[in-house]
Amino acid sequence: MPVDEGTSLPDSLGVTEEMMACPLPRLPFVDPDNVPDDLEEELAPLYDWSKRMWGTVPRFLQLLANAPPTMEAWMLLDQKLRTNRLKTESDYIRLMELVIVKTAILTECNN
Repeated sequence: MPVDEGTSLPDSLGVTEEMMACPLPRLPFVDPDNVPDDLEEELAPLYDWSKRMWGTVPRFLQLLANAPPTMEAWMLLDQKLRTNRLKTESDYIRLMELVIVKTAILTECNN
């Protein structure tokens, strides 16, 4: 099976270098300023929580917002594993952030 040198994926997938540079998500983002009515009640407290914690609603949370229980579970896990440690273990957080950045660089992730 031939592999495209630019994407490292099989040619049969039809993935171009342009698509890899800025891939479109398979699910739409739920914009905090334009939440669908059927999700408003569940997402309003979660988006407020995110804005209090981070000052914004990151794109990965906007993606998880398609399933509000998943977004809430992620935020609870994130709070227990990471944000609660900000006050007590700043070196751990620095190391974790370096791992995140290094992974994004290696995978050429721009989202």
